[in-house]
Amino acid sequence: MKHLIQTSSHSLRRIAVLALILAPLSTSAAGLSPRNVQVGSSAQGATTNYTVNATTATTANIGSIKFELCSAPTGVCAMPAGVVTTSATLTAQSGAVGFAIVNGANGAPYITRGAVNLNSGTALSYTLGTITNPSATNTSYFVRISTYTGGDGATGVTDTGTVAMSTAQPVQLTGVTPEILVFCVGTSIGPDCTTVAGNTIDFGDFSPVLTRSGTSVMQAQTNAANGYTVTINGSTLASGVNTIPALAAQTVSAIGTSQFGLNLRSNASPAVGADPTGVGSGTFSGTYGTANSYRFGSGDSVAQAGLPTNANTFTSSYIVNIGGAQAAGVYTSTMTYICTASF
Repeated sequence: MKHLIQTSSHSLRRIAVLALILAPLSTSAAGLSPRNVQVGSSAQGATTNYTVNATTATTANIGSIKFELCSAPTGVCAMPAGVVTTSATLTAQSGAVGFAIVNGANGAPYITRGAVNLNSGTALSYTLGTITNPSATNTSYFVRISTYTGGDGATGVTDTGTVAMSTAQPVQLTGVTPEILVFCVGTSIGPDCTTVAGNTIDFGDFSPVLTRSGTSVMQAQTNAANGYTVTINGSTLASGVNTIPALAAQTVSAIGTSQFGLNLRSNASPAVGADPTGVGSGTFSGTYGTANSYRFGSGDSVAQAGLPTNANTFTSSYIVNIGGAQAAGVYTSTMTYICTASF
């Protein structure tokens, strides 16, 4: 019985030795981390740039790095439909340089050089241009990154890593800017034409010893290529057949002389009006742009802009003088401003 136990123990020891000898030695590639892939466009079917960033995990002589575009993160690499890498270019490289691209196998370009030692923890970055994305919309795919000791993109795998990607259907935004002319006239205005108000100027009683004055305002803006022109249209103040003569040329205000005129300036004699305001390029026309000088001619241009412009606000300053012999009556007039844009 003792002999049998010894024999069994000897047999077990022999089996154990054999098991140790037959156990396979296993190796695995280390992971590239951190890692990411930045694309110039995620649109399906777009031809764009891929910038691959990864940090090595192993110190080794590296001769090539491969970039596979696959439908799944592991297993046999099935290339997503629509991918084209056979025109891929290497447009930038850092961390380890001196590589040239090999793009003969569609979906699996690699970069190669004579093998050079590369330390672990080295940050690598490579930009591959002229890669066509998968053709399916809003679909995941994967870029598998592998470093090799050999220069053929296949021999001596060292570090690996996978980056999940996705195509994204672009969102199309459309809109139309139509031909624009914003123009308004009144006796008061805030920041824009939505606040314009009023359409009456009451001069009160005319007097041969006092100049009567008043103002109206207008604002204009347009995207017309050739800007706009504003004209004034109407007739001088009249009461039946009696009129207050309009100033046919720029003339100063003269108390005691019957006259009617306007300009688009800030004046001191009399104190009335304001210069144009606003961020636009519009300005007064020459014959209505001299301070303290007034005129009126129906159809005259009073303001203009030669280019597309943002808003300007103009103040029309009216003056009325009468002589002592001016016929009594209620004098009225209607002024119409017309803004014409030139597209």
